[in-house]
Amino acid sequence: MENLIDYLDESLVPLEEKVKEYLHVERDIRLLEVELLSLQSVRPDFDPEQRMEQQLTDQQSDNLLNDKEQKLKDLLQKYKDLQQEVIGMLPERDKFVELNLGYGPSMVGYFTVDPETRTPLDEPVLRVVH
Repeated sequence: MENLIDYLDESLVPLEEKVKEYLHVERDIRLLEVELLSLQSVRPDFDPEQRMEQQLTDQQSDNLLNDKEQKLKDLLQKYKDLQQEVIGMLPERDKFVELNLGYGPSMVGYFTVDPETRTPLDEPVLRVVH
């Protein structure tokens, strides 16, 4: 029987911290995507008869939308970078490593082969089970 507290190994702390950062960025991306969808849905269609105040409000909305889109682009790049860092820190491919993400054992692994069917994946996948 394997040791049930292996996930508490101190040598895994840097990997745990990197995975936590990765998960936080993933959450921020999801929240920002919802915010962007909300901004896009509230924006009225362009009307040439609009008053100047309304056009200025729409321009501010566009600027806010552009800022959020840029932030999303930056977050997506950070997400990719963190994904590569996590992959680089994993001791093995195609196997889960147990970690402590703060609420009991969690697992992270980088897979190039489907664990159930043993067939190669079209694109390698980083999986975090928490």
